[in-house]
Amino acid sequence: METVPSAVLNKEILGRLDIEALCSLACVNRALRFSVESQALPSLSSLHLSTISPGGQTLIHILGRCKALCSLTLNCLRLQDHSLCAFLTPRIRELNLWCCSSLSYQILASIGHNCPNLRVLMLELADKESPHVFENNLAIMLTSCLQLESLSLKIRGFGVEVDACAFQSIIFFLPSTIKSLKLQPVLERDAFFLIRRIGRNLMETVQPPILTSSYYSSFNLRSLSLVLDVITDELLITITASLPFLVELDLEDRPNTEPLARLDLTSSGLQSLGSCHHLTGLSLTRCRHNHQGTFKRVNDMGMFLLSEGCKGLESVRLGGFSKVSDAGFAAILLSCHSLKKFEVRSASFLSDLAFHDLTGVPCALVEVRLLWCRLITSETVKKLASSRNLEVLDLGGCKSIADTCLRSISCLRKLTALNLTGADITDSGLSILAQGNLPIMNLCLRGCKRVTDKGISHLLCVGGTISQSLTTLDLGYMPGISDDGILTIAAAGIGIIDLCVRSCFYVTDASVEALARKQPDQEKSKQLRRLDLCNCIGLSVDSLRWLKRPSFRGLHWLGIGQTRLASKGNPVITEIHNERPWLTFCLDGCEIGCHDGWQFHESGFI
Repeated sequence: METVPSAVLNKEILGRLDIEALCSLACVNRALRFSVESQALPSLSSLHLSTISPGGQTLIHILGRCKALCSLTLNCLRLQDHSLCAFLTPRIRELNLWCCSSLSYQILASIGHNCPNLRVLMLELADKESPHVFENNLAIMLTSCLQLESLSLKIRGFGVEVDACAFQSIIFFLPSTIKSLKLQPVLERDAFFLIRRIGRNLMETVQPPILTSSYYSSFNLRSLSLVLDVITDELLITITASLPFLVELDLEDRPNTEPLARLDLTSSGLQSLGSCHHLTGLSLTRCRHNHQGTFKRVNDMGMFLLSEGCKGLESVRLGGFSKVSDAGFAAILLSCHSLKKFEVRSASFLSDLAFHDLTGVPCALVEVRLLWCRLITSETVKKLASSRNLEVLDLGGCKSIADTCLRSISCLRKLTALNLTGADITDSGLSILAQGNLPIMNLCLRGCKRVTDKGISHLLCVGGTISQSLTTLDLGYMPGISDDGILTIAAAGIGIIDLCVRSCFYVTDASVEALARKQPDQEKSKQLRRLDLCNCIGLSVDSLRWLKRPSFRGLHWLGIGQTRLASKGNPVITEIHNERPWLTFCLDGCEIGCHDGWQFHESGFI
């Protein structure tokens, strides 16, 4: 490296590496450490730290050297306001702050004061102060960041109902530069007021006799995403009337009770979307978090009307349409010739017939997700395999998927993600999968009860493409997985970054030892980053010794909820935490990385 010119080293080599690669390189020798600290870090324009949750001191150590940052993404689980404010500067154009369980609403005002040139803001806050405090700080931020183009605000709370009134006044301060707006949660009545106000601002700009695209140039909202208490016909009609140039629409509702007929979504509401001729992305879902309800008043006719009015759709996501049959879903597949992403959740009447004629039409599908659709079988997968551009295939919860379709899947040369949760596949099926040229990086076999350790050996030990490309593997809730399967993974030398074995009751301390002794592939330089051992009741406290240095060098997150390891105040865990302050111990049973349930206090984490 000493012979490489400084300009080439800094621009062509160090300048192309991310923060983790730079930190690893700095450990090689003093010369590289000097180059990283004096040249690479000070010139770094973008920093992404969402996979680890750094403390205040760690953040100072990293960001203190990054003087040219324009884009910053942080997991703020362990950060207080004062730890972050020092790095909010007028240079910041993009700011993404995840899991802000300890940040106060005052951070909004601080962002406004220190980042006036901000273009993109994503903020995930905990609901622990009054809505009045939130509104005041939000107003300061919005009136200061006058160039803001994308705003995403998510408030998460303890109870079933988070105070959704916090966004009532946002329209009074929202800058007209906003192109993308995402809010969670919002009451339907406040959404009406927000959308109508935006529409009225458009109407007040000019008064031409004929409405044209220039007529709507003042408020240029192109993408809208809301999580509501209920989605209604009136809301959709208001959106389409006020925002006719909308490109992306994402609506999710979480009703507490069954909505009344006049306060629900029907086929008429879907028909109104036909007036949004520029719409390319549509997501309509009803979440069952609060109430086990569905869109019972939408039938096939609603889907027919939607498919006729929105033929330019490229992405469709539909969840909770329990009264729509094959004919309705097929109408979208056959009418939207530019469709690249298609997702359906919890569709009771969706079966193989919806995909029967798929081979007879132009198919540009890249991503297909059919989740918890109990009538879907292997025949659908064989039809989907005709789309050779398929990159993501998610069949989670489709329990009639069997080995017979895995040969078709093995022919998909671009497939990078495959979810077979709960499928009726066997070890023989995994052998077929391993023989294909699949560049799969993310594989989920959760709940596949007929797959055993032998199947994992078939998958990883035949030298197929998948054994070289796999980085994320989910083996949760599989009674056939034991230490032998984990030993196979450790011995195979594959570069797995995320590994889930939750609720695998035959996994013991031997598995933890094998993973601890596993040496990272020198060629791939990949280390295990996240490990989910939740509810592995075969583990003993003795396995904690394998979490000490120098084992698991790259581990960022460890899930040990509902195990003997999860005793709060355990001195060994405290010792490990002191050795590795960046390592998050999740004791609460969250899914890997805590993306589904980050806490609003520190009691569940160490």
